[in-house]
Amino acid sequence: MKQVLNMILAALVLTGCASSPFDTAGRQVAELSPGEARERPAASGASVIWGGRIVGVVNAGDRTEIEVLSLPLGPGDRPRRNRDGDARFVIHHPGFLEPMTYAPGRYVTAFGRFAGIESRSVGDFPLDHPVLEAEQLELWPVETNSSRAELELGAGLRF
Repeated sequence: MKQVLNMILAALVLTGCASSPFDTAGRQVAELSPGEARERPAASGASVIWGGRIVGVVNAGDRTEIEVLSLPLGPGDRPRRNRDGDARFVIHHPGFLEPMTYAPGRYVTAFGRFAGIESRSVGDFPLDHPVLEAEQLELWPVETNSSRAELELGAGLRF
């Protein structure tokens, strides 16, 4: 009986763990937030994983630029939705990304290289944005706000 309980406990603990969606094998990932990067541009070149809520998307020539409000990352490098953002940053992703898919309000995480600082405006306020040159990108699924279970029953007949 004790062995069965230990197996159940181990299964519950392991299902609570989420692995990162990024392949960072052989790469040292810096513990550097976008807010810290803005204050330490000399750290440019470091490999980072940043995420947050999309603020805007622009397709510019051969790349897509995604402006993101940074959020702390939780298990599986998923942005923590119940936290406040500490900085804005820009993801440069090679090629075209559909702006309706990468829409403002969606959550994204990126792995890549901190490539320096870019000056942008938020309204009329100039603001330095750290730039992440993305190698890998994860757009998180839209979560519904439904806190109740939904159950549908039917016999498969329509009249």
